[in-house]
Amino acid sequence: MNRGKLRSVFQLLCWEGAFALAFEIWVGPVYLGGLAGELGVSIGLMSLLAAAPWIGSVGQVLGLWFLERVPSLKGYTLRVAIAARSLWLIPMFLAAFFTLRQRGWGEPFPVNAWFGVTAVVACLYALLATSSAAAWQSWTMGLVRPGFRGRFYGFRQRFVMGAVVLAHLVASYWVGWRPGGYYAGFAALALLTVLAATASTVLLARVPDLPVTQAPGFLQQLSEPLKNRAFLRVLVFGAAFHGAILVSASYFPYYLTKELSFPLRTVALWTLVLNVGALLAAGVWGRRIDRTQAPAKVAWLTALWMALAPLLYAFSGRQAVAVIGPFEYFLSGAAFSGYSLALSNMLFKVVPKERNMAYFSVFTAGCGLAGAIAAVLGGRLAVWFEPVGGFRALWFFATIARLSALCFFLRPLLPERPARLREALRLG
Repeated sequence: MNRGKLRSVFQLLCWEGAFALAFEIWVGPVYLGGLAGELGVSIGLMSLLAAAPWIGSVGQVLGLWFLERVPSLKGYTLRVAIAARSLWLIPMFLAAFFTLRQRGWGEPFPVNAWFGVTAVVACLYALLATSSAAAWQSWTMGLVRPGFRGRFYGFRQRFVMGAVVLAHLVASYWVGWRPGGYYAGFAALALLTVLAATASTVLLARVPDLPVTQAPGFLQQLSEPLKNRAFLRVLVFGAAFHGAILVSASYFPYYLTKELSFPLRTVALWTLVLNVGALLAAGVWGRRIDRTQAPAKVAWLTALWMALAPLLYAFSGRQAVAVIGPFEYFLSGAAFSGYSLALSNMLFKVVPKERNMAYFSVFTAGCGLAGAIAAVLGGRLAVWFEPVGGFRALWFFATIARLSALCFFLRPLLPERPARLREALRLG
């Protein structure tokens, strides 16, 4: 592939990623969860909605099975993308139908029924979308030569993070537009979502194809990572901490809009601030990881803040949250970017260079399954904790769960202290 064509491919992948991420943001749990809180949707439906993205992570393992049977990586990825994104037309058309019925015949909008359909669609979408992730990774890695992959994926990451910030900015403008009590802003956002999905699919279709490399059998691929003890230790920590995060994090937009009566526009702006924090801090954490070659230390430092952050909401009322919320979101975004980079580097250290697709798929599926279970559990706990504070008690529980994951599963992965330092600590 000549230099000009290669540059064109890079541009296509960057722009495709930008539109794809905008689509993911607008149909994601932040806005659906915030809307659920504003409309007073039951906590049971909210639990299913919160678990949907992580239930779909199991699709990573399904992707390995499909890769044995597809003749074209591009064809498989495109077909799955079109099928998955088209699913979102179902709740969009239903919302339009129920709104017209309400306006013409005065029948109430069936909020819980519509959210139930939306939650099921979210689960199916996540399952399909993640099943093509392994194919997409194999496809793009084949297009980008090894000596340029770090720079390319780094540039693409910054590019798409800029798109994420812009997507939140656009959403924060539209979600508050409700003339006559109708959610016209969400209708406009739905139209933008369709346009973003279409643009991403069209751009992806223009990327050159690659032949499928014959992979080992499905069971053989799965068995190898499960026999690697170093990989399993990282997997156990990643799944445990991911679950500890999702037991509460999935419910913050719902809590802010339903319990504290913040407008969804405010939640959107705070989420934008979170992504700005992640964008600004990513380079700093990346350089520190490269300099120290100790990603577990960075994971400990950043995860410690993430573990303690829910306490700010456990002991704060609405006025206090209005003040600390934006700062906490910014710092948590910065911490999460460092944690994500550190965890990825910890994973890279224990994954072999060859036959690594199964390792990444098993890791993503394991963390996703833990997140799905924790998200559903978080909803149940919020109900059980109602006599002692409800969501405030859940934030306190989340801090204990996160600290426990750090102490029991991350601490053994930290580099050992020098003997002199251990002796000084013992004498002290």
